[in-house]
Amino acid sequence: MIILLNGPLGIGKTTLADALMESIDQCVMLDGDFLVATNPELSDGLEHLHSTIALLVPHYQSLGYKHFVIAHIWTTAEEIDDLRRRLINHDAEFRCFLLTLSAEENLKRINRRASVRILDEQEFELRTVAKEREMLNVRPGANLGELFDATAPPLVLVSEMLNRLGLSSSSNV
Repeated sequence: MIILLNGPLGIGKTTLADALMESIDQCVMLDGDFLVATNPELSDGLEHLHSTIALLVPHYQSLGYKHFVIAHIWTTAEEIDDLRRRLINHDAEFRCFLLTLSAEENLKRINRRASVRILDEQEFELRTVAKEREMLNVRPGANLGELFDATAPPLVLVSEMLNRLGLSSSSNV
């Protein structure tokens, strides 16, 4: 199974992805921001990300991994479809979830995160989250993933996500 967690900065994609990875047997978590940052910035960061994921998935499958949780922001259905096409030959179910959270709670999480960071990126993050939230809300009905309310604590979210995926904790599915 390939699980995409989509949403703006600070919504909890990485936290949920880590928790899901720990709850599903034979699962790898791929953080889109980290993968893009591992190489010098290219003119098309999304192309770089998708081609990197398309290389990593079969590599991890050859090592026995069956499930993948990928966290990033995709702002159009075409971007998600591009990744799906690249991974379609990997014989895995493909699910995408758009994490939702009130703007106020999203900002609280960003502020909380900033309080424990060495580098002060809060101003950048506040500008970025505003842009990303706007991009995700531009076209109502755009297929950016199944809506998933990310308000609850991580363990509750993991339980709800596993239920929606039809998996149990430490599943061998």
